Amino acid sequence: MQMKPYLLGQGVPHFVDGSVSCPPSHVSDSFVGSSSTINPSFLYWKQRDQLILSALLSSLSMDVLHLVVDCFTPHCVWRTLEKAFASLYNSRIMQLHGSFQDLWQGDSSVSMYMQQTKSLFDELVVVGRLMSLEDFNLYVFYGLCGEFKHLVMSFITKAEPLLYADLHSHFLTHEFMYKNSFHSMDATPSLLSSSLP
Repeated sequence: MQMKPYLLGQGVPHFVDGSVSCPPSHVSDSFVGSSSTINPSFLYWKQRDQLILSALLSSLSMDVLHLVVDCFTPHCVWRTLEKAFASLYNSRIMQLHGSFQDLWQGDSSVSMYMQQTKSLFDELVVVGRLMSLEDFNLYVFYGLCGEFKHLVMSFITKAEPLLYADLHSHFLTHEFMYKNSFHSMDATPSLLSSSLP
């Protein structure tokens, strides 16, 4: 949720995670004996609680608003949404990992292929599942075309995995040199034939 960074920034995550309970509504008045008065801390809490509830509800789309129609506190809204979307998050995580396993460069340029891998990596970060660089490198290597085989072998022997920017740069350079070498080979026969009497 985009609301979570906002709540953390405002210093009020306890209103949604339930880590701090609401103060009692009344406190004893020692000057009057057994009577009690409204607790000012309760009034302050209730005011902030309802402001946060309003902010949460206004951030929800109509597609999910019906899930929290019976919630009257931000804590209730948060827990209800967490339960509702837990299975969706898990399904999305499994889908993203499956997409990594199915990665294949095919006829795509190395730049397009690397953008695809970065997009999947970023989506995992968004759902809270950061992939290690080692695993990311291996998925990228596995889906590359055969022309990168020797370059990949040199990377695998390195002690540390490579960052996305470094991989992208190396692959772009290799692709450029590989294509240029073929253009040179294609041009050689025509040059030779033109020089013959």
